[in-house]
Amino acid sequence: MTTPFINDMFSVVYKAFNNLYPDKKCEIQWVPDNFEENDEECYGCTDFQDDGTVLVCVSALIPVKDAVEVLAHELAHVAVGIANEHNKQWEDAFEAIFVEYNRLSEKLFM
Repeated sequence: MTTPFINDMFSVVYKAFNNLYPDKKCEIQWVPDNFEENDEECYGCTDFQDDGTVLVCVSALIPVKDAVEVLAHELAHVAVGIANEHNKQWEDAFEAIFVEYNRLSEKLFM
């Protein structure tokens, strides 16, 4: 699958994730709603399924610029696994994806 956008931020964040964590796999999809977790509205989720597959969902209701960060957030969950929810290991993965995204973006968008 290719993108028609020459500056597709979602492709770049996914490439950043793949560069850093080539052994981690997931499927990603847009969903038509926001999510609710612990009585709070959220915009993405990562579902670690019993068969070992991982599904990342991002709300299609949020602005594109925010959705890119939500995707990076969820990909950090994929990178570190279900046991590392928002801990230091997750924070490090999220930061690494952000740094790699910026590195790739400099090359592609400048």
